[in-house]
Parts: sequence; C-alpha cells; structure tokens
Amino acid sequence: MHDRFYLRLLSSLYISTFFIRASFGIMLATLPIYLNITSQYIGYGIISAASPLFEMGTVLFIGAFVDRYGRKPVLLTGLITAAILLFCLAMTKNFYLIFCLNAVHGMAAGAILVSSLALLTDYAPEHRRGREMGAFDAFNMLGWVVGYALGALFLEFFKSSLGQTFLIAGVMALFGCLYCFLNITEPKKHDVICQKIRFHTIIDVLKQRSVILLTLPWFIVFMIIGAAMTFLTVSTSQGGILSISPILLSGIICGAGIVLITTQVIYGRLSDKYGRLPIMFIGAIGFVGVMTVLGIGYGLAPSTDGEAVKNSIIQFWPLLAIFGFMALAFGPSALSSLADEAQETKRGVTMAVYSIVISAGMFVGVPAVAAIFDQYGGPGVLFFMIGCAIAMLLLMIARYAQLRHQKKHPIIL
Repeated sequence: MHDRFYLRLLSSLYISTFFIRASFGIMLATLPIYLNITSQYIGYGIISAASPLFEMGTVLFIGAFVDRYGRKPVLLTGLITAAILLFCLAMTKNFYLIFCLNAVHGMAAGAILVSSLALLTDYAPEHRRGREMGAFDAFNMLGWVVGYALGALFLEFFKSSLGQTFLIAGVMALFGCLYCFLNITEPKKHDVICQKIRFHTIIDVLKQRSVILLTLPWFIVFMIIGAAMTFLTVSTSQGGILSISPILLSGIICGAGIVLITTQVIYGRLSDKYGRLPIMFIGAIGFVGVMTVLGIGYGLAPSTDGEAVKNSIIQFWPLLAIFGFMALAFGPSALSSLADEAQETKRGVTMAVYSIVISAGMFVGVPAVAAIFDQYGGPGVLFFMIGCAIAMLLLMIARYAQLRHQKKHPIIL
C-alpha cells in the first residue's frame, strides 16, 4: 500500500509539474511575437520580469503557509490560478494588463514549485532523494523545453490567431491541476507542519549559510536560462545568431528533452551513491565549459555575421556536447542537497528561498541581457554568460570549504 501511495504521489508531482511548465513554455515562446516585439527588447524584458519580481516578493510567505497548512492546498491553488491566467492572456494585448497577469503568474508559480518540492522532500527517503529530485528536475525542465517547442510550432500554425496558443496552454495547466487533485494525499501532514506562522522561522532559514550557498548558484543558472529562452524566439525571427526555422528549433529542443529525462535520473542516483558535492562540481564545471566554448567560437568567427558566428561555434560541437552533458549534473544534486539541509517543519520556507533565487535570476537576467544585447550585441551577451558561469564555480568552491570546516569543527548539541 505504501509503494502504491508513493508511486501515485511521484506521478502526480511529475505529471502536474510537466504540464504546468509546458504551458508556461508555450507562453514564453509565443508572447513576444503575440505582442509584436521586433526591436528594443528592454520593454519586453520588463514585462517578463513582472513574474519573477512578484514571486520574489511573496514566496517566503507562501512557504510559511505551506509549512502551516500543508502542501496540497497551496499546490492546487497555484495550479488553478496559473490556468486561469493563461486563459486571460488570450483576451488582451494590453501591456499594462499583461504585466499584471504576469505578476500574479509569478505568485502562482512560486506556490506550485515550493509546495511540490516540500512534498517530495517529505516523502522521498534520503537514500533515494537524489533520484527522485533528478526525476522532478527532469520533468520540470522537460516541460519547459516541450512547451517551448510546441510554442515554436504554434508560431507556424496559428500565425493569424496566436491567442489560441494560450487557450491550449490553459487546458494543459487544468489537466495538471485535475491529476494532482485526484492523486495527491498527505498522510504525514501533521508531522511536518508547524503550529503557527512565525517571522523568526523565516529569519532562521535565511541565516543558514548552507541554504544560501546551495541556492545562490541557481540565481546564475536562471539568469542564463531565462535570458536565453526569452530572446531565442525573437532572435530566430530576426535572422540572428540562431537563424533557423521554428520547426527545426522544435526538433532540437525535443531531442534535448529526451536527453534531460535520462541524465537527470542518472545524476540523481550518482549523488545518492557518491555524495552531492562531487556531482554538483561536475555540473558547475560543465556550465563554465559551455560558456567558454561559446565565447571562443564567437571570438574566432571571421565576421560578426550571424551565419559566420553560428558556423564558428558549431565546429566545437564535441566540446559543447561534453560540457553540456556535465552541466546537467548540477540540478538533481543541488536540489537533493538542499532537501537534505531543510528542517522538517521549515521545508516550505527553505524551498521558498530556492524559489526566490531562481526568480531573482529571471528578474535580473532577462532585462540585463536585453540591455546588454541592445547596447553591445552578441559579444556582450557571451562575455556576460561566461562571467556568470565562473561565478557559479566559485560558489561551489565556497560550499566545499564550508563542508570541510564543518567536518573539522562539528557542532556539538
């Protein structure tokens, strides 16, 4: 019976996460074209930043509600809110209204992520936590890439009525909500919730050095991911560095998604067997390698023409493949390490800190890269991304130093 419950819980979290992220991916791919963004990307960057900004401002309180009232109610509220917002997007092109919709969307996204991770931390045993977190991370990212691929296809098939893409995305989000409602239960609810919402609980989590060092690298990861995904569609439509058709782009993204779902589980299992930090280091080195190779490819291009740069970078595809494969190690090992550190009645708030830093990455990364692109073009963006990757590696070194210090000077209770 326990195994049956556990499998239903995992399938609910994975499937609902996949569909909600896919619906968000569709929105991200089609919204700039829907709004006719063809130049001066900073305006669209500000609209996109509304979601992570309001997620940052509210998610700690959402995490406190998760710890006080349970995971499922907050998760369902976030899912149904996200679905409604997607339907609303199909009804307007007003920039101010879309900014407001994106703001509420950010709060819903925070509720979904925090409650899902808290549930997984509650019920995944520590010796299998890396594997389960890896699978969650795989479905999370796979949802984004499949949604983005669908959005790219919809740009071809719904050129005259792009609002339909948001209706399809809303239906997908509703399906995830329904599946979650029917399958998730919380038998250990009273063991993992606190009796009162206290402000000092939030402060205690924010003061944990281990939590900070495990979450800050996600800030860098999502600066890169958010900026790349947000401006990829616009760059493609303008014949930029990735001047390929939306259909080919969809195929590439779907192929990458298949790789994700296998590598994340494998890396998660490796972190269970060999420890979290070694696998996290592999991921950090991979990020540095990918960004460095991109920079070298750009620097060796005979001209700044989009086709010339693309061909120059492609010649290094073996290195890009190797470093990209290594970079995928970071997600499952980092998430499971954070889950290991989270105290039982503070898991909602701990995962809220994680949500804050990834939202901050999106909030800072999207408009920052937009401004850099407007001012300095492709070279400026590439140097920015290389710097981000190096900073991520330095944070991993700081985490290693912290663990060595803890080993030499253990805290005696």
